Amino acid sequence: MRALFVASKLSRMEQLESDVKRVTDPSFRSGLEALTSDELRRRKEEAEAVETMVSYARRVVQGRLDTLQFDAQRLGAEAPGGDAVTALSSAIGKNTIGERGFGRFVDANLEDAQVEEVEQALRKMLASAEESQVSGDDASRTTSALAVVEGEISRWRKELFVAIDAIRAELVVRYRGDSGMVDELLKKVIQRDA
Repeated sequence: MRALFVASKLSRMEQLESDVKRVTDPSFRSGLEALTSDELRRRKEEAEAVETMVSYARRVVQGRLDTLQFDAQRLGAEAPGGDAVTALSSAIGKNTIGERGFGRFVDANLEDAQVEEVEQALRKMLASAEESQVSGDDASRTTSALAVVEGEISRWRKELFVAIDAIRAELVVRYRGDSGMVDELLKKVIQRDA
């Protein structure tokens, strides 16, 4: 039973990275002209859903970086003993991520399961990035690891937008060539929102 639990947690942790790899793979956007319009819209929605999760992850990491890179002199001057930077780093560093999560401080229109998926992926990415940091104190290693993760997530976003833009371009070509498709799409939207 324990092995099954560990396997399910592992697959959950790797889900976001797997989704990114699948959507950014050139095969996801190749041969678009042969797909039905419904399949194109499904792929676009799928790619946009993954991008929403990646954007959320990026905002979380950027928030952590901004906090760690806060004006250290001012923060240190205001703290008793000048140790506020260390205290702040400890409060938001890797020790609290596992217990309380990253904190849902941005509005991302994500379900709780998606937020958990993002947090698990971030934990894995940060652990890997921190292992590669060999010098410096805890705060500088955490900051360096976050910068590495932010760079990787930013690269993911750029690649996701390539896929999304390719699908959108194909849909635009179709809509321009067939006004009936636009009417059909509007009808579906109206029915869905009713």
